[in-house]
Amino acid sequence: MTKPLKKGDLFHVVAASSPISNKNDLHEGIKVLEGWGLTCNYIDSIDNSWGYFAGSDEVRFNNLHPKKHFPLLAFARGGWGSARLLERTQPWKEGWMIGFSDLTSILLARYSSGFLGGVHGPLITTLGAEPDWSKERLKSILFGKHVPNIHG
Repeated sequence: MTKPLKKGDLFHVVAASSPISNKNDLHEGIKVLEGWGLTCNYIDSIDNSWGYFAGSDEVRFNNLHPKKHFPLLAFARGGWGSARLLERTQPWKEGWMIGFSDLTSILLARYSSGFLGGVHGPLITTLGAEPDWSKERLKSILFGKHVPNIHG
């Protein structure tokens, strides 16, 4: 079981696919997580661009697998490119990982390697626009709280 997050935990923004085209959306998503008491490890490579990608395969692979351990890896943006990173052996670590779109391939590869904590959920660049109920459900999952049933 993946350990629940706690206030003060660091999260790492991962740019494994397309480059970040709207920095405002990125910052809004970061604000949501920081509002929950988490601390962002903002990285320089978030500004990388290499063709259709947020950096070369090597840069994006290293962004996906930072040397330091973070309890939460939150994907910045979807788009084509993340599956290319799965051609290499993955040094998975325990912790949470959040994303959707083409990043589902990474979530499933990690899960098939025996690592829990993958959440098919909002990207950092979409999190700010999520409805409040969605944000609260994600927060409950990550912090190990009861997840309310939205259907009554």
